[in-house]
Amino acid sequence: MIAANHNQKAVLALGGGGARGVAHLGVIEVLRQVPIDIERFVGVSIGSLAGALCAVDDDCDRVQLKVVEYLMSEAFQQKQAELFLAAPEADEPAVSGLFAWYYQVRKFIGARRKLAQLFSKPALLEASVMQDVVDALIPDIDIQDTTIPISIVALDLYSGKKVVLTEGSLKLAVMASAAIPGVFPPVKWDNMLLCDVGMMDAVPSKIAKSYGSPLTIAVDVSGTVEPIDKCETAGDIFVRLYDIGEPLVREYTRGMADLLICPNVSHMPWYDFSDPSALIQLGREATRIRLEEESMDFRELLKPVRL
Repeated sequence: MIAANHNQKAVLALGGGGARGVAHLGVIEVLRQVPIDIERFVGVSIGSLAGALCAVDDDCDRVQLKVVEYLMSEAFQQKQAELFLAAPEADEPAVSGLFAWYYQVRKFIGARRKLAQLFSKPALLEASVMQDVVDALIPDIDIQDTTIPISIVALDLYSGKKVVLTEGSLKLAVMASAAIPGVFPPVKWDNMLLCDVGMMDAVPSKIAKSYGSPLTIAVDVSGTVEPIDKCETAGDIFVRLYDIGEPLVREYTRGMADLLICPNVSHMPWYDFSDPSALIQLGREATRIRLEEESMDFRELLKPVRL
């Protein structure tokens, strides 16, 4: 049981999940209304982007407006079109994890015989797709200069170890954490080569817990593992194993949080940013419901103040 306490301090772990991570903004809004004093954000992938936005600017309305306006802009719609190139077609097997893009590879390159050419490159999409998004939303500052502290989690491909970034370029750190393997190129950082750690730690509850805050809150915006009809090739099997394995790791790590919030976004494709307002609202709703389940006192705190 979590005791209701005005301005209770907490560390917030924000998980990965592609477009579903826009729901993080609704979660953060409601937590601040309680109010819960977020001492630190710990972000993975899209969670690092949402965390960075709110670590820089504590005005939730302003952050949400900025995000929605950008995602609905013509500039981003061009990027959205590129993301859809990495999306599965309706007639392909229904996978929902990080590797759902695999089944679209044949469309992207035009013929299956060219698969070897694609896999000789670092990623399906160019770095500029992610770079433009980060440039539009994140200021060019050091991680240490955010209003609220943030830790950004990535994976070093050279050492095979998780890396927690707490200093250096905020933009570059977000790009590194959100570099989905095979979809976006990994990011060079000192003597490391960083990418999304989602397969190993998609909800960074353990890292968040290590900061010793009275309360660790985790937000999981993952998809679901859908049944498939075919799994015939080596590539199919490889992708399916990761699609199944990632949620198992996620289930273990998210259990380390004192409070777990799971917005109802699992049905949303990871690449579809077309309705950000709906995703934010799903984050709000899930947080209110979860807090009401946890404590009657929280229910009172969430009621609108009558003037």
